Amino acid sequence: MMSRHSLADTWRAVTALPTDHFPLLLPRVHPLAAFFILMRLKRLGYSSCRVDTSARGLVVYAQR
Repeated sequence: MMSRHSLADTWRAVTALPTDHFPLLLPRVHPLAAFFILMRLKRLGYSSCRVDTSARGLVVYAQR
């Protein structure tokens, strides 16, 4: 059985999250990465941060 989550995509989302536009769809990213994504966005100065899970992956919302 194939996993619908990718370790490489999850690692990339946590370490090199693109912040040029929101909402941002992160396909195949494991839901546990949401905590680390939110911490990173807060550290970068974003507010009103939220991560939702969908069938396709995570959807990230944030504002400056």
